[in-house]
Amino acid sequence: MQQSEFKIYSEIDSCRICSSTVLEDVLDLGCQPPANSLRNNLIDQLPSAPLKLVQCGHCSAVQLTATVSPTYLFSQYLWVSATSSTARNYSETFCSEVLNRAETKLPFVVEIASNDGTFLKRFKEKDCRILGVDPAKNIANDAIDAGIPTLVEFFDVTVAKKILKEHQRPNVVIARNVIPHVKEIHSIAEGISTLVDADGIVVIEFHYAKKIVEELHYDSIYHEHLFYFSLKSLSVLFGQYNLYPFDAFISPISGGSLVLFFKNRKLETSPALTRLLEIEVQSGLNDLNIWQQFGENSKKHAIELKGIVSSYAMDSTLVAYGASARSSTLLNFAGISNQDIEFIIDRNPLKHAMLTPGTDIPIVSYDQAQKMLAGKNLLLLAWNFEYEVVDDLRSNGFKGDIIVPLPNRIHIR
Repeated sequence: MQQSEFKIYSEIDSCRICSSTVLEDVLDLGCQPPANSLRNNLIDQLPSAPLKLVQCGHCSAVQLTATVSPTYLFSQYLWVSATSSTARNYSETFCSEVLNRAETKLPFVVEIASNDGTFLKRFKEKDCRILGVDPAKNIANDAIDAGIPTLVEFFDVTVAKKILKEHQRPNVVIARNVIPHVKEIHSIAEGISTLVDADGIVVIEFHYAKKIVEELHYDSIYHEHLFYFSLKSLSVLFGQYNLYPFDAFISPISGGSLVLFFKNRKLETSPALTRLLEIEVQSGLNDLNIWQQFGENSKKHAIELKGIVSSYAMDSTLVAYGASARSSTLLNFAGISNQDIEFIIDRNPLKHAMLTPGTDIPIVSYDQAQKMLAGKNLLLLAWNFEYEVVDDLRSNGFKGDIIVPLPNRIHIR
């Protein structure tokens, strides 16, 4: 990879949540290009930034040291919710869970980082009024064309006030898998608090830190994800803006997420949330030694994975499935490149004919790959969709070994 001369990041010297200067080292994954920095040639230079994880010694928030420019990361985006059948199916469950907790029968729903509108579409089908907010012009325009009204903006307190001026106050504000991405975290939290109706609810979905630690999801660490929240650290953030958790449920997204419900007053916590809080305390999730052990285990896993991949690549042709952002971290950290992997299959047409960042592996469509899979083995980078992908591959005649790197242990299907 050619290193660029332009810098797209800054580094913190204090916690983004509480401003403490006590930041303890957890895991250094090296200097990597941002995970969605795909290119279609080897001439264009790629920027890179440190990918280092630390924990605040005061509020326990786990976070990256480097903040990559949000404009670079999100103005043109490559993940589309509708690409995954798991996400499409889950959107119906999510809608039902939210409406069951809303105090208004047909609420006005605002979703922050609404992507292609897959989740808002479910609310529209229930006759709810909806509005999306997303900074990625390419994907937001697709949502608008599909009948999902969307503001092309980075959400913050200013945008919240703009929505209040132009629309009624929403009864439901949703932020799915976006809070961990946000550089201006206090502005977005204040904006949500400013926006939501007095009797409304705030719905935050996030990749749960406990799942990351226990199942070794080090591939979920990339520059878009500035934070790795526990229930405690997320509650500390929103508590500063008078939003308090009262309920939760488990989501299948990202290999293990939580959906946490907030209101602007303290309520008795539901049995589900009470139990999750108890388990978090018992697990020691917010303790530094737990995270540092995670760092050591991640290093050992990456070395083992590299050995297995190298062995397969030496004896036969190896391909991969899933050119996701998380796959970029896994490949770069383990030192797996186009010397090991012939190509990566991905169903997202925005990624076809592109090269993976830092490892320069060609990305091909599923249809194109079908003609080239005979006699090959496969590394399943999209391991968090293991059953969906393996069933699909086998039903279409793929007979090779499938290396599943995570969760926790490497196994062969």
